Amino acid sequence: MAGSGASGLPPPSFERLRLLFLTVVAGALFGGYWFLVLLQDGWSERNRACGALTGLGEFLDCTTRALVLQALVPLAGPALVALLVVPTYLVAPAVITRWHGARPLDPWPEAVRETVEQAGLERTPTLMVSTRGLSLWMFTYGRRPRHRVMLSAATGLYTLTDTAKVTATLAHELGHLRNRDVDRTYLAVFAAACLALVTIVPVGLSAALTTDLAPALAVTWRDLVIALLLAGTWAAVVRAREHEADLWGGGLRPRDMLDLLTEGKQERRHLLRLHPPLDRRLKVLRDPNLLLRPSAVEALVTGIAAGVVVTELGVSLRAVLPVPPLVTYWAAGLLAAVPVSGIVGLAVWRAGAARILTLERVLACGLALGAGLVAGLVLAPRSGVRWSRWIPEAPDFTAMAEPTGIPPATALWMTATLLVLTTAVTGWFALASRTWTPRMGTRAWRYATPLAALMLAVVMGTWSLAARLAASEQWSAAALIHLLITPQTALFLLTLTLLALCPLTPLPFRTASPFPPPLLRPRTARPFPTLRPRRTVRSLLPPRLRSRTTPPPRTAWPFLSRLTRHPRPRTAWPFLPPRPPTALPRLTLYPRSRTARLLFALRPRTAPPLLLAVAVALALSLGLPFLSPASDPPVTTQAALPDSSQAGVICLGLYTVGSAAAGAPADHAAKERLGEVLRGSDDDLLRQAGELFLRGARIRSQDLEGLAWTAFVRRCDHLRRYRGAPVPEPVSPFPTEGW
Repeated sequence: MAGSGASGLPPPSFERLRLLFLTVVAGALFGGYWFLVLLQDGWSERNRACGALTGLGEFLDCTTRALVLQALVPLAGPALVALLVVPTYLVAPAVITRWHGARPLDPWPEAVRETVEQAGLERTPTLMVSTRGLSLWMFTYGRRPRHRVMLSAATGLYTLTDTAKVTATLAHELGHLRNRDVDRTYLAVFAAACLALVTIVPVGLSAALTTDLAPALAVTWRDLVIALLLAGTWAAVVRAREHEADLWGGGLRPRDMLDLLTEGKQERRHLLRLHPPLDRRLKVLRDPNLLLRPSAVEALVTGIAAGVVVTELGVSLRAVLPVPPLVTYWAAGLLAAVPVSGIVGLAVWRAGAARILTLERVLACGLALGAGLVAGLVLAPRSGVRWSRWIPEAPDFTAMAEPTGIPPATALWMTATLLVLTTAVTGWFALASRTWTPRMGTRAWRYATPLAALMLAVVMGTWSLAARLAASEQWSAAALIHLLITPQTALFLLTLTLLALCPLTPLPFRTASPFPPPLLRPRTARPFPTLRPRRTVRSLLPPRLRSRTTPPPRTAWPFLSRLTRHPRPRTAWPFLPPRPPTALPRLTLYPRSRTARLLFALRPRTAPPLLLAVAVALALSLGLPFLSPASDPPVTTQAALPDSSQAGVICLGLYTVGSAAAGAPADHAAKERLGEVLRGSDDDLLRQAGELFLRGARIRSQDLEGLAWTAFVRRCDHLRRYRGAPVPEPVSPFPTEGW
């Protein structure tokens, strides 16, 4: 794409390719969990063998190994898809050549030779002629660095009778090579095909053959959603690359490309249309900015795929990494936030750098991303359904977070907070694109993406863990905040917030110049300006007060500095004629609607008030649970267990009160009382857990008490599922491990 090379930003098809790969990973994790965990009978035997051990240490080691294996084997799904994609991608060019009976074109027609020479490609492609029937005139295939263009047998005749149409089509195909989307597109096609063959279709058939209706329905609708997301994303990748090839071919053959699309035949409408409609292609060819606008639907699909990945990886890393739960979920969120920031963030950044971004688009993308994350939590197989009710082989029940178990008030607060935070991150991208681009050019997004990924990782990881705890323990919003936002966590969040706000300091106020500022700066330019206290304090003031302390701009024609719009360089789209300066403002920059007038807040000079408003909204969304009385206070008071020696009765009491049975984390007296109850149990492993509670309480060791709590919860779970079900079906809340 000519524009991508000039601006330094990847084309829109590249971010959609990332979205396709993220969707493939989410679908492969889902298939791996269904086939390698839920449908394997060996997990029951392994867990029964662990429950038969007499030592508490041996029991914990055995169950930990089983949980780690159950957490890691779903990763075999993405690995299997990758193993199938790589060899298919390597052998595809030879198969296509043999299938069409292609042979090299020799000699080249003069018009074809001129078009290839004008393209200025790094490597000249090989022109092949199909000796069999070819429905298309030509298409591009191959593998870097040996790309090929397949021509139909009738191309030579059309070269003599309609040279312009042939050269325009060839320019379009050479645009695919120039944009480097041939290899990417074939990887996308093979990844989608392999996922459909090894996951979507087998999962659907397996669910149809399942005798129990409840798990079959729970699997089927998730399988259908993943299939729709995969098909829609794949079609979006293919359509975007067609637009980009049209734009590049239009720069090479402007008039011929317009005639080709005007007189061309519309593609037959199939289930998925691979080529955009001709009228849409003509609109994009005349106005390339239509291709650069961020899409709320794309942000929604990105949030769904990222929500599934964060939930799945969070459970896997929680069972493997010996770190606090919040850190493991942050790590899982970072693995998903890197592609998310390269999809939604890059789309917002590109539109902001092109000066076509509106506030409505920013809000729509942020809200759609947050809604997608909520939908991804419901779609994720490990959190959407309590599988142990139907399948005894399901993994540890305490690692699940069923969304229906979250109290309604807590669910509403969590959803509202997530929407505010995701909108704040997308707004940060919009502001950064307006403040960083004049400083160091459009490549500044490479500096902004890691910081945005870290912010998204904290948001997604914390929210996913909070959803698990709220579903397991039925805690209120205040209890979740008191549990998750410790002083160390609050200090980290404050540091991250200041780090994100400092680069958004507006540019120094300068005299309006009759020439547009350069878009590209030397590579030595820094993304962070020199901190000047007086200017920073002045920028934080409202515009009215700031006007009293700031001298008016010195310019001979103040009305021209506000009304005159200078043309932007058209190096990105060379086939478009340059526009002369005009005194009329653009509607995209200065809309007349009341809502769209808030776009002025995206200007660097008025960025601090917007940042202050966002900070107030964040403080209110996070502080409301502190201001309102909690329905159930944080876990500080110990709830008594039934005074009985039967293990089933004790475990039923644990299911009823949840983590309140252990009291506060530092309440050693509560742990001692719990140990006394367990020491009188008729189960040997529960008695050993009680002794461990007493030992930890005597030496004031929270590590020993946490280990005893884990053993207590796991033993009750094993007694319910692997010992003839002496414990009734638990009622919510169910106690979680590690808290």
